[in-house]
Amino acid sequence: MVKIFVPAAVKLFGEHAVVYGKPAISAAINKGVYVECEKSDKLSIETAGYPSALRFYPGEGRVEAVGAERFFAYINAALRLAEEKWGGLAARFYIKSELPPGAGAATSAAVSIGLLKAYALCAGGDVEGIELAKMGHRVELEVQGIASPMDSTTVTLGGVLKIKTNPFSVDKLNANLPPFYIAFLPRFETTGEIVRGVKALLERRRSAAFVIEAIGRVVEEAEQCLLNRDLECVGELMGINNWLLGALGVVDERAINLLNAARPFIYGGKISGAGRGGAVILLPRSEDALERVLSASGYVYHKVTIYEGGVTVL
Repeated sequence: MVKIFVPAAVKLFGEHAVVYGKPAISAAINKGVYVECEKSDKLSIETAGYPSALRFYPGEGRVEAVGAERFFAYINAALRLAEEKWGGLAARFYIKSELPPGAGAATSAAVSIGLLKAYALCAGGDVEGIELAKMGHRVELEVQGIASPMDSTTVTLGGVLKIKTNPFSVDKLNANLPPFYIAFLPRFETTGEIVRGVKALLERRRSAAFVIEAIGRVVEEAEQCLLNRDLECVGELMGINNWLLGALGVVDERAINLLNAARPFIYGGKISGAGRGGAVILLPRSEDALERVLSASGYVYHKVTIYEGGVTVL
């Protein structure tokens, strides 16, 4: 049996702008996705954890697995790509996610990368590093239509990365952040839909391009703050980045309210990922006080640390 762990990831700085050639900084975390592969008489997929959110319509006696179609779209795309490279495989795959999908923590990329790695090993091959990250990015492009390579690269390589897309480059930063928190707000729009909405705004309003430019400049300043482990600076720039993302229409009132409630107890915070719900990063000054705020909010949250290992064969 093959067992794989793929870390989830958060966007510390630069989401959305990275799609338009600006740099971004992302970080792998110690929560993520586990994928197992065992040869069998047929191909099957089993999941546990957070495959989807549920909606129940009592009057109709009907349950919707919100996000399930998108979740399995990543699986189908990854399996097709794997079969093209390593041939057909009869096996049972078991996928367990520690975090909710589609919430700005790169769980979709982690599922894709984990399936590709597990499939390769189960089929007697292997793939790793940038080649694996590029395959995962191909899956994201097929499902979303538009996507940066940030998620697939970060979950594959691990650590804190500065990523540029045009031309593509990746630098691993020596930025050892202390433990921080991620809260998850419900989100029912897909990443692809939100990214396309930002693209439409940029096409309608030429001045919105200055927001993208400003986010890129925040990323450059944030790199030095991270390397210096200057948490005051990192937190302040998180707030500026979040404000700029708000100008793109992707920071909703729930995220703003949560950050305002937590403000006395954090260096700073911001959304992570596409936005309009999803993940919110909070860099704590006081862990105990922040946990009280998060518990009172009712949102699912996790305390996490940076994971340096990337894709790991267990």
